[in-house]
Amino acid sequence: MSAIAADDSSISLEEIARRLPQEKRILIAAHENPDGDALGCVAALSLLADRLGIEHSAYLPGQGAFPPEYEFLPGLEDVLRGDFPALEGSTTAYILDCAATGRLSKSGLECAGACVNIDHHQDNTRFGSHNHIDPEAASTTELLYRIIKIGGLPLDAEIATALYVGLVTDTGRFQYANTSPAAHRMAAELQQAGVDVNAVYRRLYENVPLAKVLLRARALGRLELRLGGALAVSWLLSEDFKDVGADESYGEGIIDGIRAIRGVKIAALIREQSNNGTVVLKGSLRSTDGSVNVANIAHLFGGGGHVLAAGFSADNGIPELLDRLEEEVKARL
Repeated sequence: MSAIAADDSSISLEEIARRLPQEKRILIAAHENPDGDALGCVAALSLLADRLGIEHSAYLPGQGAFPPEYEFLPGLEDVLRGDFPALEGSTTAYILDCAATGRLSKSGLECAGACVNIDHHQDNTRFGSHNHIDPEAASTTELLYRIIKIGGLPLDAEIATALYVGLVTDTGRFQYANTSPAAHRMAAELQQAGVDVNAVYRRLYENVPLAKVLLRARALGRLELRLGGALAVSWLLSEDFKDVGADESYGEGIIDGIRAIRGVKIAALIREQSNNGTVVLKGSLRSTDGSVNVANIAHLFGGGGHVLAAGFSADNGIPELLDRLEEEVKARL
């Protein structure tokens, strides 16, 4: 596997492995509405910085709670929230699993010093002063793991577990098309390093709050099949979250139950979210077989992602948005 080499800002994993232990202070950040890969990256690199004696802080956009299935990851309670923090010139920002600065905060990225951008999204805008983008990697935690191996950096059970969370969630428990032989080898090596695979599985998939189950029921209750069953759509309103006592983060992963319906090629879930008192729509898209590149559809709304999974924000009404999505999917089938 090789990273995209587009310009002089490219940096190899070998160069990152040499650079990281020499850092004096770093900021570790990932994208808004973080998933398992983003949170696994932040936790793993924070732990690694601890082991290396590097002064560090971590940042994730937003104010709400993180998805409850990831609460066991260490250090999340210390993560900075809100707008992207101001940085001193001596601080290097390590931005992980984030395709564009718009997914960091409303004001985007403002780095006084160097910015190392490490990601596996094929549509990454290469916003860093140093960029390593490898779309063939199963997860961004895979890239972090390779940096650790190349540099002979510390790898204990805690770091391995955080890396494994990113890998197992971004590969859909090793079932998605991005599951490579390298991903399986990484999983085996992380287990040898101390990951309790069954404990992680139970925390991620068998520790679901009742409120999330009730929220999922509401989404399934509104399910619509369009385009002869090729497109499955649903939506969640702000009042749904209030009625069942669910935080906005509880919407994470609900779309996976929609995409699993027989005959569905594209799944879409729209969620109402509050942003500084204003309700905005957050769209999640999934492609089951890759015949439709959902990242291309997300781009139309200012979003992005992968061929099989993408997201975006919108401010038009839910009916209009679903109709527009149907038009775009129909044009690509």
